[in-house]
Amino acid sequence: MSYYATFLKKIPKMKRFLDNDCSDYIYHYTKPEKLLNIIANKTLRLSNVLFLNDKAEISYTYRLIVEFIKENPGLNEGLYNKLIEYFTNKYKHIVDGYNELYQQEYYTISFSTERDNLILWNNYSKEKTYTGYNLGFDINDLMCDIYKKQYNAICGCIIYDEKKQKSIIKAILKHWNKKYERTLAAPKYKKAARQHRLDDITFELIDILSLVSVFFKKNEFKDEKEYRIVIVNHTQFGELPEPTKVIEKNGLFVPYVEYKFPKRALKSINIGPTMNESIFYTSTNRMLLNFGYDKVDVSWSKIPLRY
Repeated sequence: MSYYATFLKKIPKMKRFLDNDCSDYIYHYTKPEKLLNIIANKTLRLSNVLFLNDKAEISYTYRLIVEFIKENPGLNEGLYNKLIEYFTNKYKHIVDGYNELYQQEYYTISFSTERDNLILWNNYSKEKTYTGYNLGFDINDLMCDIYKKQYNAICGCIIYDEKKQKSIIKAILKHWNKKYERTLAAPKYKKAARQHRLDDITFELIDILSLVSVFFKKNEFKDEKEYRIVIVNHTQFGELPEPTKVIEKNGLFVPYVEYKFPKRALKSINIGPTMNESIFYTSTNRMLLNFGYDKVDVSWSKIPLRY
């Protein structure tokens, strides 16, 4: 288990929300050429969240955090000022242009808890030219392997309800504000040691709020039933087990982490709505045989195809 997984056990409400609405299987929707690359190389690509397609998605939760803190007084003044300054600056960097390297980077890959989701199929299909696919993984097998390889990682369902998001932010602020106030009042600390401890608490709070932000999205996206795995590249915890790589995408240079998964974690391949189910089914099975996947179930969508 990673540092972050242990960390979130201290906030039961957060852990409960992340674990909500999830079975043991998650599904990564993709195009056929990318599926082939995943199967052939046994790798999943986790991209830096700062360079995802929708900049508004990233800035949404930083703005939410700042607004919530301002609307809910009660934090220690010193802690309040540090949080407002940090997240206001981070929001500006994303909106106006990223111009500094932070201590932590978040690399993420998206799944869905639904095996047969029409909205996602539409994202990865192109009329009659080709259909989309998804890969069904056992989340327990994946995360056990990720922890074994010494990645700092956490996984969970995306939270779309703003009330739940604010409830989580409130619980986190309350927990760390209490630690901050206790440290200020504790007679055992000398001045330098006290300040060092206060800085550690502030850093922890900023770190956990930043991580939580990766699991918040606007309610408009709720039908995707998204599930994410996030790997943290953090200077304080040393380098990642594997170095980051970079790919050009739509003119951007996107850093990513390439994670090699165990074959046992892949349980199914599901074919999107298509008029030629039999040939797609046969083709997919033959492809799996070529790369030595002999225990993967292949099936197709039950959604009727309409043009």
